[in-house]
Amino acid sequence: MSTNGIAEITVHQNETNQTEIKGTVEEFGADVAREAASQAKASESKASDAQKMAEAWAESTEAPSAAGTRSAKTWSDVARQWAESTTTPDGVKDAKSAKSWAGVAQGHANNASLKANAAAASANTAELQAEASANSAKTATTNAGEAATSASNAAVSAKAADDSYKALVNNDLPKKANLSGANFTGAITAPTAAAGTNTTQVATTAFVQTALAAMVNGSPAALDTLKELAAALGNDPNFATTVTNLIATKLDKTGTAVKATADAAGNTITATYSTKSELSQHVATLSKVATSGSYKDLLNQPAIPSKTSELTNDSRYVSTDTSGNVVLTGALHATQVFNAVYNDLAEFFRRGEETEPGDIIALDESSPSEQYKKATENSKAVVGVHSNEFGQILGGVEPPDGENFIEYNLPYFIPVSLAGRVHVKVYGKVVAGDFIVPSDMPGIGRSARDGESLKNTVGIALQTDNNENVRRIRILVRR
Repeated sequence: MSTNGIAEITVHQNETNQTEIKGTVEEFGADVAREAASQAKASESKASDAQKMAEAWAESTEAPSAAGTRSAKTWSDVARQWAESTTTPDGVKDAKSAKSWAGVAQGHANNASLKANAAAASANTAELQAEASANSAKTATTNAGEAATSASNAAVSAKAADDSYKALVNNDLPKKANLSGANFTGAITAPTAAAGTNTTQVATTAFVQTALAAMVNGSPAALDTLKELAAALGNDPNFATTVTNLIATKLDKTGTAVKATADAAGNTITATYSTKSELSQHVATLSKVATSGSYKDLLNQPAIPSKTSELTNDSRYVSTDTSGNVVLTGALHATQVFNAVYNDLAEFFRRGEETEPGDIIALDESSPSEQYKKATENSKAVVGVHSNEFGQILGGVEPPDGENFIEYNLPYFIPVSLAGRVHVKVYGKVVAGDFIVPSDMPGIGRSARDGESLKNTVGIALQTDNNENVRRIRILVRR
């Protein structure tokens, strides 16, 4: 059986009796196969007829199917005529073969070649001109670079000129004096005129000194300036008149009959003053104390107080209260004070919490107002040590009459040692000379470690103590 035919098979699947099984295809029935074989045989017959028709279309010299048709062989001859005929191919009027058209094209090609040569010559000329233009452009580029460099140099020169101009205007010209109303700031030199010159010539310091020396002419140092002369004349512009008038009020020193009749206040001398003889007559009547000046010659001797408590007319004297404390109403001034029992100078600082003598004190940084509490190693402003050994205390407030000053102020203030020696609370071993700084325990100190910041040092240990517990040691206050 020929296999050139193509069998087309259409399968219609019945939904009711056909079941799709994954991985398999349902087989056709025998009747379906017979039908397919019959269609294949018919297709084979048609294929044979088609083969014969194809052979006729390929090699027949006559029309293969109907008038006007041509086989491939016939069309091949016609194609040859169109390609190589020197006359009209296939009997078509005015037609030309490809060969004829090739001749025409050759003529056109020759003309084109001539024109191409001319165009090539023009192109060569254009190329030469382009090369010349490129060289000109390159030269122009070089010139442009040189022009840019010149412009840059010109800009630098212009800036330098501008800077020089500004320096001239701002620095040099202000240092010059005007021709009219010159105001010189440096030393000006000029020829020194001869002594006695009286012209418009500039007078030098040498000329002036010579003139001044001639004017002073050896006068004493106390009278060699106009100010000293004026002072010597009492700064009186009418000195001569004043002196003349004063002379008129004086007695002639050689006169014997002329006597003064009045004093400077205008009092008549004879009516105002006693003479020596008149005074001598009354000496005997004077009390003895008038001539001796002695207290014991007083007729009514006043009582002199023997202690300050007897003075009642002046409150500014030293007194004592019932406790023996000295009371002053003014400032106490002393050259030296001796035999102080205690060891440090303290000041009252506003209390922020309860503290004890020996506690290290620092500013309470969390408080909105200034107050103080026990210091720790995190404190930023350590001020000193709570002291009860002070020889002098600063600050505080005046207590009501009769109350003790220290006891009244302690609830409100902490007495903080500022200078001297004081006992401070510490823990751990301490060697004399160690710097004492706050520890992590509030108010308690310790020896500073090597390399540790000494910003919050309160003092230097004055004793070695190998105990480890919290106790008090003496330090020299050092801030």
